[in-house]
Amino acid sequence: MKFIFKLAVFIIPVSFIFLFYILLTNNNNYPGADYNVSEIPFFELKNLEDIETVTPDNLKGDFILNVWASWCITCLIEHPYLMNLNNNGIKVIGLNYKDNKEDAISWLNKYGNPYKKIIHDYNGTLALDLGVTGAPETFLVSDGEIIVHYQGEVNKLIWEDVFLPIIKERKMF
Repeated sequence: MKFIFKLAVFIIPVSFIFLFYILLTNNNNYPGADYNVSEIPFFELKNLEDIETVTPDNLKGDFILNVWASWCITCLIEHPYLMNLNNNGIKVIGLNYKDNKEDAISWLNKYGNPYKKIIHDYNGTLALDLGVTGAPETFLVSDGEIIVHYQGEVNKLIWEDVFLPIIKERKMF
């Protein structure tokens, strides 16, 4: 019985160390990134200007779907990088999350608009279906499929480590 106890005392810590080693050296893992491919859920929401109804059929090709809100401090920090992506030919679609239209429009007028189209999700229904837990969150979408979902601020490092390798591999944009 003592032998089994001594063996367990040795094996359990070694197992945990081995598990952490595997997790930390796995290049497919990136904190905040989900690489599971899935379809964009069906939705019918108005755009921010309340002019058109947006559905997945209106969203063709390759694009970045960015969840943002005027009340989100981190969205303001991320915003210049999204402006840069837009200026470099990356199609960015906005998902305005649980925000008043007037506040969102005023925010865009003040800081600039990097979005080709903005979906207004006041109740957060589409965001919930996408698995959004807060703002900002960003999705890489190709022909109706979500390729990557990133929770948190997109900046140069995140763009180069999470999104760009897949964009290059798939020859997107």
